[in-house]
Amino acid sequence: MGIWLADCRSQALKGALTHERAEALREAGIDVGKGASTRSEVEQQRRCSFSPRPWQRAVLAAAMALWFAAQPLFGVPWYQGALLCVCGAAMASGVVCDLRARMIPLECCAALLVAGGAYQLLRHGSAGIAEGAVAAAAVLAVCWTANRIARKSGGSVGFGDIRCMTALAFACGPATLLGAAACYVSACAFSLAGMLAHRLGRRDGIPMAPFLSIWLAVGTTVLG
Repeated sequence: MGIWLADCRSQALKGALTHERAEALREAGIDVGKGASTRSEVEQQRRCSFSPRPWQRAVLAAAMALWFAAQPLFGVPWYQGALLCVCGAAMASGVVCDLRARMIPLECCAALLVAGGAYQLLRHGSAGIAEGAVAAAAVLAVCWTANRIARKSGGSVGFGDIRCMTALAFACGPATLLGAAACYVSACAFSLAGMLAHRLGRRDGIPMAPFLSIWLAVGTTVLG
């Protein structure tokens, strides 16, 4: 309940809370501000309804096929590869949702956490789980600090991104730092290219899930 309420308040600060939900919170005695909502529940449902085009389906299918085929090429046993395939499917779902609705569902993060943790346990034993836990704690500390600093400017790291990065830390274990570096270097390069092309501004946000999928790929298949 606390996580849900904090998420609602975060959406309210960004003006992304729906009219109906903002009004329901006010009736419950929770002030979310007058400018909390920019769309109705119907508009939100339409925004979060996915109807991919044929080329989008083809790209996703090709990416998933490449991910599945990569496991034996890197010498991953079939039972570990099966867990990585679950991670890949969860991450792909998160990418689709983030590109379409700018959200990474909790279910995707949970699947990534469970399957990724099991992969680390089989791959590196208890040491991998321990390193993943330390990396997850570091991720949470960095995100908490970043949100405290960014609160004054109105920016923040989204809860979906935080949950996904925490799950990725468990999935990548000892290779978390390299995976995170690959993720953020590619995100920075994309943002810089967008600004040079005048397609992005300094205050514009970008969906992070596509770059988080690079974190998963580098931190498990290549280096994990």
